[in-house]
Amino acid sequence: AQMRRRFVQVDTGPVVPFPAERRTAQIRHCAGELDGLQGEDARLYWRKVCRELADEMRKLGSSDDSARAAVFAFQDEVQQELFRMHHAEDV
Repeated sequence: AQMRRRFVQVDTGPVVPFPAERRTAQIRHCAGELDGLQGEDARLYWRKVCRELADEMRKLGSSDDSARAAVFAFQDEVQQELFRMHHAEDV
């Protein structure tokens, strides 16, 4: 007897991207990269990272406003990580 496969389409709802501000490894990597850069190199790197993150969020279905909010949250976390890196050196 041959089995027939049945395909059932299930509506799982919208894809919810992992919160950008919780991407600890990416946050630490970006902070480390930025810490080693200065001036225009730092600005260009930061701009590229933020643009890529916004593009990723939009591809996953986020609105422009949601993608922008995710980038801002990510930026805040990277800034806090940079602060922690330098504060830890002072201790």
